[in-house]
Parts: sequence; structure tokens; C-alpha cells
Amino acid sequence: MAKMFKLAACADLRAGTAIVGVLLSFVPDMVLAQSVTYEDEPVYLGEVTIGARRREEEMVDVPVSVVVTDREMLEVDRIDDTEDLSRAIAGYEQPNFGDDPRTSQPIIRGVGTLSTLLSPDNSTTTTIVDGVPFPVFGVSGQLLDVDQVEVLRGPQGTLFGRNSTAGAIVVRSRQPDGINEGSVNLELGTDGYARAQFEGGAQLSEDVAGRVALRFVRQDGYLQNDEPGQDDIGGYEVGAFRGALSWSPSIDTEATLSLGYENDNRDSGYPFLLRDSNAWQETPSFERKMGYATLNFRHDFGAVELYSVSSYLKYDIHNFTDNSDGYLFGALLGGLPPDMFTDDGQSNISDQVETQLYQEFRLQSSEGAPVPWVVGVAFSKNDYTEDAVGVADFFPTNNGTRHVELGTRSQAIFGDIIVPFAGAFEAGAGLRYTHEEKTIDHTFVGNGTPGTVDSFAQSDSRSFDMLTGRASLSYRLAPGKLLYASVAKGAKAGGYPRFTNNASYGVPETGYDETGIWSYELGTKMAFAENRGFLSAVAFYNDVTDEAVFTYDAVSNTFPIENMDVENYGLELEGSYQFDSGFALRAGLVWTHSTITGVESGSSFAGTVGNDTPNVPRLSTVLSASYTRPADFLNLPQATVSGTVLWRYVSERAVDPANSFDLEAANIINARLSLTNGNTEYYVFGENLLDEPLEQQGSLLAPGVASVVVGRGRTLGVGVTMRF
Repeated sequence: MAKMFKLAACADLRAGTAIVGVLLSFVPDMVLAQSVTYEDEPVYLGEVTIGARRREEEMVDVPVSVVVTDREMLEVDRIDDTEDLSRAIAGYEQPNFGDDPRTSQPIIRGVGTLSTLLSPDNSTTTTIVDGVPFPVFGVSGQLLDVDQVEVLRGPQGTLFGRNSTAGAIVVRSRQPDGINEGSVNLELGTDGYARAQFEGGAQLSEDVAGRVALRFVRQDGYLQNDEPGQDDIGGYEVGAFRGALSWSPSIDTEATLSLGYENDNRDSGYPFLLRDSNAWQETPSFERKMGYATLNFRHDFGAVELYSVSSYLKYDIHNFTDNSDGYLFGALLGGLPPDMFTDDGQSNISDQVETQLYQEFRLQSSEGAPVPWVVGVAFSKNDYTEDAVGVADFFPTNNGTRHVELGTRSQAIFGDIIVPFAGAFEAGAGLRYTHEEKTIDHTFVGNGTPGTVDSFAQSDSRSFDMLTGRASLSYRLAPGKLLYASVAKGAKAGGYPRFTNNASYGVPETGYDETGIWSYELGTKMAFAENRGFLSAVAFYNDVTDEAVFTYDAVSNTFPIENMDVENYGLELEGSYQFDSGFALRAGLVWTHSTITGVESGSSFAGTVGNDTPNVPRLSTVLSASYTRPADFLNLPQATVSGTVLWRYVSERAVDPANSFDLEAANIINARLSLTNGNTEYYVFGENLLDEPLEQQGSLLAPGVASVVVGRGRTLGVGVTMRF
């Protein structure tokens, strides 16, 4: 905890505080439940409720650092998936490798996956959709018909399960409420952008209500591909469906069945590109078909409520990647012309399938209990299969045919209690015990690459027993004013990698060990000005041990997994204010100092103690300003006009543990201007107006040869929404 006081002496923090001083208020993207017009009553922040402790509570009363994005903000800020969400929240990064949805890597408070994901359950941030923890390769799906998203900062292993050492993303879908309503949304934009969406709900019978939502969205590629006969890279087409039926035979009993399906096709998964260069490669391809069914059940026995969450999920992925970009490998090999790598047969083709069964039961005290508590058990079964064929002259371990089966069996028991005392004090404590078993069965058949074996097979298993927990103490200074401190212990199970590249040399995968974290947090929250303003400030310190990192050993030409310790601390300043005039501000600033504190003896990668942690910006800010007023100046007295501008700044980030170079700082500005007349809204929008593509990942392949993966540039468009 003492290390948090280093913040006061840090020049970066002083610079960040100066920026915040210019802002009228500090805020995460959580603020008001809806915009305010001249004719509306103010929307009180106290009405924003969250489920961070598995019960409905007002945000300002919960001793947890949380960012809430509600339904309207998802629409106005144009958030269709969790990657979009990361671009609207300070201190939350989610870089990926070439727009590949499998490789989205959430980073919160400097804690995250520090290399490519080792396996489908190697996350540090759990994404919970209607009570179900989604597998990593499925978390970047569409946020369709969503009511609210809560980003919980810090380890959340007590109530939200395994692999949540950095935090949890809790997605709460819109529930059937019996209101007959619907909406249709259509958008068109640059680079072939098009979007069509329908959402609707109805009362189907006395006890049954339903909702249904459909979305189709597409856009052309944004990375110019100079290889003859190949398409530009980065285009996508996504179709998604979600339906829900709710049965409520009485006020005490409710069951909701949710069904979802998504087909995601895109030109993604491309390897690193030469920095500041176009691509020269065969157009990559990615297709993911994913479906799920979730049943939520609740019954109130009076003093105790029973909850059950049952779910089945399956995804099927096909991916093709060119292993040798012409510009990159031409530079890497001394300036060879890129056409030397045209149609060279260097590629990787993989098919991946994962199924997940999840079941959770929990009992908790009913609403209004003087001492709230919850106890529960959770079970999950994940089976992952991958078949891959690779040809790569420059990396012998990427050659051959592989079949990999990974299995995970997890059982957990957990409990949490909240004890008010001495009037304004509250103590909270929670504990979770998790037992996990991991298995690997894989085979390799070589393709004759010199130095590799003809075949290899391995079958192995490991088990992990983890104890995680959280304790907090809070003091309510006055209604709507909270001071709190907390300590949490998180853990992430070890396992086996899906990249069985070492099999090329007949070397077994030894797996990787459990990752642990101790996290300390001191914060305050307050609502003011009749609940139209909100402020929060949080200081945190994290000590992470044995984060597993996927590396390359040039001496043995193998891909070992090594462990790295990380320390980070920082400050989060956030808030909002809603003016009577219809003007609103929300803002957030997160300053993080994250360094490597330990590496394995004889490590094969160049990360050293004292280096910056990869992909963690020192400074991340978000500022959003919106204004709504009647459109009587347009002779439309019943209409309103509104505008929103959102600015996000991300400072430079180290590209790798060796700190070989920095990814560039970026300023992202989005804007939206709309006219609402009756039940119809017309609007124009712009994303990334400055056209600064965000550098998401990078690597130094050789002295002077830097490669990066960049995001999309500017998109402009128009849209219309009709509600009925």
C-alpha cells in the first residue's frame, strides 16, 4: 500500500491532474441513465443500480470501482461489442491481433494477458453474460439488446469466478417486461459501412413475455493490400440474433430462457505488418459461428431467494492466415522485393471448436435483509479441439499437421456477506474455493521440414486448487457519500497451451503454472447537487506473480512459456454533471505505473526487471460532452436536437517486455448529431474523426524491423431509428 504514495511524486500524475483540473467533472462512462431535455425531470445518479455483489444496489453505495454503460450510452457512443466498449472507458484496453476476435485481450489497471492468449481459458478478465462466464474466444461477440454493461475493476474471483484477476465485464441483457414496443435502426457510411437492426418486445400471454433482436453489420477493409489479386484487409460481415422468453407465474417465481446465435465473417487474423507500410499477403479469412442457450431461474421463499443459471454454448471457428507478408519479410531478409513472397504457400489453416456447459446455484438473503449474504456453487465443463495445418519456411515449429484437445473441469463453492455496524459502517467479506482439472491430448505429423520429427503425441493432465477472496470496509459519510478500502486475492489457473509448436521437435508441453494477485484499493464516491453530479477517486496497488508469457527462444528455435511478475499502482478519477440546460459532461482519467518485477532465471526473452509492462499506457483519459434542446428554432416545437462528442486519449505503451519500442499515443474523437421528431430519430456520426489508427500490438523482429497491428481509421455515416 505504501507504494501508492509514489503517485504524488510522479510527473505523469501531475500532468494528468492538470488535465483533470481543466475538466468540469471526473467520470467514467457510467453516468446518467438517460439524457435530459428542457421538459424532463433530472435523472438522478442514485437510480443507477449495479450487481457487483450479486444483488441490486445503488452504484454510489457499493465499495467497488465500477464503470457502468447503460442502454442509451451504448447507442449514442456506438458500442456494438466489448472492443468498442474499451474505446469509451478510461483505463480499459482491449488490443487484439489483426482484428481477430479470438485474440481480444482485456487489460484493466495494468493487469492482463501479456502475450498472445495461451489457451481458450487464459483470460485475466471474465466476461459474464446474463450470469454465464463466456469462454475467451467468444467474449468479443455482439452486444445485442443489452440493458447495461458493468466493468468491475480489480480481482472479482469471489462472486464471478475463475480467471478474473484483472476484473470482470458484466453484461446484463434487456429482459422481457411485457411492454409492447419495437425499434428499427438503419445506418450507412464510408468504406461500405452498413448496419440494420431490429429490437422488440411483447406480452405473449398472461404469464409469458418475450423479446427478440436481430443485427446485421458490415464494412469493407481498411488496410491496403498490394499483393496482386488480393483484397484489402479488415473487412467484416456479422449477423447476430438474440431471443428471450420470460415466464412469471407469480411475483415470487420467474424463469427466463435466452437464445443467441452469431455468424462473424471477416478478413482478420493477419500477422504483424511492417510499420507504416501497406500489406503484401494473401487476404486472411476468419469465420466464427457461435450459439448459446441460457436459463435463469429465481424463486423467493421469503427470507431466502434461490437462483439457478444453466447454460450451453458452442462455437466453431475457421481461420486462414498468410505466414509471410512480403513487405515485412522482405525487410527482415535484407531488402528482398515483396513479390518474392507472392503465392509462396506459407500459410496456416486452423479449425477450432469449443463447447461449454455451465451450472450455478446460489442462495441469498432477500431484499432488505439487515445482513445481506450469498452462498453458491458453480460447475463448468469446457472441451476445446483444434486441427491446424501449417507451412512456414522461416519458423520450422509452425510446420506440420496438429490435432489438439484441451479439457477443463471446474468446481467452485463461494460465499459473501455484508455486515452493517455502528450506524454508518459496513464490513464485507467473501471467499471462493475452486478446483480445476486441465487435460491435453495432442498429436503432430511432420511435413518433412528439416530438423523436425516425423510425428509426436502427448497426453497429460494437471489440477489446481485456488482460494480467492475479498474484504472491504466502508463508511457512509452522509447519504450518497462513501469512503472505502478493500483487499482482494485473485488467481488464474495454469494449464496447457493450444500452440503445441514444440511438438515439431518431439518436445512435450510442460504447461504453465497458476497466476496470483494481491490487490489493494482505497476509494471514495459521492453524489451531489441533488444527485445530478457524481465524483469518485480510487487509488490501487496490484502485486501479480507468475503471469504466464508465450515467448520465442531463438537458440533452440522453440516456444517456451515463462513466468513474469508485475507490480502496478495508479489513480482513477471519474465523475459527471448534468446541467438544467440539457448540457452534460462525463469524464475519466486513469494513471497507471506498471513495471516488471521478476523474470525467470535464464529467461529466453529480453524482458528485465524495471521494464514497463507491455501495452499498459501511463495515461488514459475520456471526456464526453452532450447537449440536448428543443428544436423550436427549426419550427419543430415537439422535436429535440442533441449532439455528443467523445474524446479518448491513450499515451504511449511499451510494445513488449524488452521495451523494444513504444506504440504511438493516440487521440480518438467520435461525434454524433441527431434530430428526434416524434418516434423517429435522424442522425449523422463520425468515428475516429482525426483518422489516427490505433496501434494495438507490435513486435521487433530484427534491429530496425518493427512490425505492428493497427486499428481502423475514420468512418463517417448517417442513420435513422424508428420506434413504435
